[in-house]
Amino acid sequence: MRPRGHAVAAGGVAPSHAWGRPRGPLVPAGIAVGILAISTSPILVREAHVPALALAFWRCLAGALLLAPFALRRGTRVRPTARDLGLLALAGACLALHFSLWNASLARTTIASSTVLVACSPLFVGVLAGPLLGEPPSRLGWAGIGLTISGAALIALGDAEAVDLGAGALIGDAMAFGGAAAIGAYFLVGRSLRRRLPASTYAASVYGVAAAVLLPASLLSGASLAGYTGRSWLAIGGVVAGPQLLGHTVFNALLATLTADAVAVIGLTEPVGATLLAWLVFQELPTRWFWPGAVLVLAGVWLGVRGTANRPVDNPKEGLDER
Repeated sequence: MRPRGHAVAAGGVAPSHAWGRPRGPLVPAGIAVGILAISTSPILVREAHVPALALAFWRCLAGALLLAPFALRRGTRVRPTARDLGLLALAGACLALHFSLWNASLARTTIASSTVLVACSPLFVGVLAGPLLGEPPSRLGWAGIGLTISGAALIALGDAEAVDLGAGALIGDAMAFGGAAAIGAYFLVGRSLRRRLPASTYAASVYGVAAAVLLPASLLSGASLAGYTGRSWLAIGGVVAGPQLLGHTVFNALLATLTADAVAVIGLTEPVGATLLAWLVFQELPTRWFWPGAVLVLAGVWLGVRGTANRPVDNPKEGLDER
């Protein structure tokens, strides 16, 4: 077991060779922007009325193309190694799987249940961050993860009372949970790569790989990639500008400063914001279980981030890149 001293503190100091590391007030500002951006994602996905795989393809392709000029400029200074390229491909495949499962789940279950279950990624990250990255969560961090998972369970329990959704809700919940495992792997690989690669290089690469994976998947599934209404294209543009660029890309940048479990835990604020937005936009009333569940989720996020704040730094391992 690697000592806890290998962990990089949230808000602390990352390895000296980490690229694009947010500093000072940029860290809390980035967290706030990222949370607001990803909270709009379920609303925009539902408003788009676009097949899940097609929407995932377009958001990844657009994100890659918009970030490519910045990545090319940075690429003159840092070039990914062969091992990096393999990990970038793995991260992109995990991102494609996450988007596919999560977007599909929104058509089968409520926004509250889907966003909460897909946000269970800290459970996977917490278990694997130690052996893979040498950055196991602290005891306080595990307490935060436990609280957030408990809050997620409470909110998801509300779906048991949503009988109008039928058995399809359980399938949607399972898809969302699978999406959590995929995004957990994405955070772990991203944390390792962001120690060496600029945020633009990393994000553009994984978005491009994800788009390349999602294109044949969309075609094979019969998902239409065009012929949408103007309203649908507008919603797709909103997904690209908000959740993709201001959400995922900002969190990718933060992975150079924050540990993978810290970023994953911060993402658990999404279900609370998304559910409240669904209440305002769709009049999808939260169940009675949402309120105590939301309190537990927010308390868990606070503990989880606080639990990473004072972990010492001592020559962090490169983690996955060593393997």
